[in-house]
Amino acid sequence: MAADARQGQDITVRAARPGDGAGCAAVWADAGRHLEELDPELGHEPEAGGLAAWFEGQLAEGRPAPGLWLVAIRDGQVAGFVSGAVEPPLASARWQLQRDLAAPRLVVGALVVRGDQRRSGVGTALMHAVEDAGRSLGARVATLDTSLRSPLSVPFYERRMGYTRRAVIFRKRLA
Repeated sequence: MAADARQGQDITVRAARPGDGAGCAAVWADAGRHLEELDPELGHEPEAGGLAAWFEGQLAEGRPAPGLWLVAIRDGQVAGFVSGAVEPPLASARWQLQRDLAAPRLVVGALVVRGDQRRSGVGTALMHAVEDAGRSLGARVATLDTSLRSPLSVPFYERRMGYTRRAVIFRKRLA
């Protein structure tokens, strides 16, 4: 879904582009606050100084193919964004333990929705759009990770989007 947009429920999903940096920064900062509330040891609100410029720099560079970065626009503002990439099959897939490594895979790196837009269809629209884009690039499976402590994201991915739990990521503080 390079330049075309997907619309519905007064939400337009399109490829992120220069000029979206301030909106992406605001959504990202809001997501950081939310994650910090859920898990203060892990999450934190990113530093505001330079954040919008950093996003603009990322947008100016563009995503190397097959990278994806889509924004949801509602009422003229960035309401959320999703990023990901389609990873090719591993050359060593025949020796790997997981079948998925033998096929192109959509790996969703981040889905963030502004707090006042959560549970409004923005996340669903973004996920459908990134899945469609991944499918068009040959992906046969999609993977992502999220916090098990999130009362929003876990039911969203399992019930709304049809994802299933397949792994647990463990973490231990060493210092």
